[in-house]
Amino acid sequence: MAADATFLGMTTRAGAKFDSTDWSMVLHARVDSARRQSALEKLCAAYWLPLYGYLRRQGNGPADAEDLTQAFLAYLISSDFLDRPSPEKGRFRGYLIGALKHFLSHHFERHQALKRGGGVRFIEWAALDAESEFAAVDQPGLDSSQAYERSWALTLLGRALKRLETEQRDCGKLRQFETLREFLSVKPTRGDYERVGQQLGAAKGTVAVWIHRLSQRYAELVKLEVAATVRDPAEVPSELRHLVQALR
Repeated sequence: MAADATFLGMTTRAGAKFDSTDWSMVLHARVDSARRQSALEKLCAAYWLPLYGYLRRQGNGPADAEDLTQAFLAYLISSDFLDRPSPEKGRFRGYLIGALKHFLSHHFERHQALKRGGGVRFIEWAALDAESEFAAVDQPGLDSSQAYERSWALTLLGRALKRLETEQRDCGKLRQFETLREFLSVKPTRGDYERVGQQLGAAKGTVAVWIHRLSQRYAELVKLEVAATVRDPAEVPSELRHLVQALR
């Protein structure tokens, strides 16, 4: 997944729209919302790995980190947490990690009641290899807060990449995308254009154009994903800089 300073100067394609923000999903997840279940599923999918990574870096083993992540999600759903936050309180991921710290400080008081989510499975751990996913994004020497930020950044890039893949599939360019996606994270070297051109039956100049356009669209989607995490679109440039920093 590409993660370089090109994100800082990118522009959004005409007609592109910002997605619903994480704060919007929180509002949808409130008890009186018909979209509650869908919003909860999206929030859990977006944040389970950063939360799990934070807990692992706190010294919890894989099984305990799974239990705590599940219990924390159960706490969010069963308490009035989702009815209290507002976008004015800042970035959602910061609000969420604050809630996790509060939860951990009182965890043992509710440990039995919330063990493994009180029987409710918000994350299907059996369908995941959580430790492998954590190992793929982890770096030695990171403290728990740095691990949380790095996991958040990589999860966000992953969502943008998945959206790009879906777009390419929908317009019949999946094979082309699968061949070119490596160049979203590494720059082409001598001979790459010719090699890919032979695979796709295209001239090297055409391949260069395809890679450029694909990289531009990926950057746009990253920007849209970042915009979904902030209250004010004016905060997007600083969040992009923070994302790049979190990946270094």
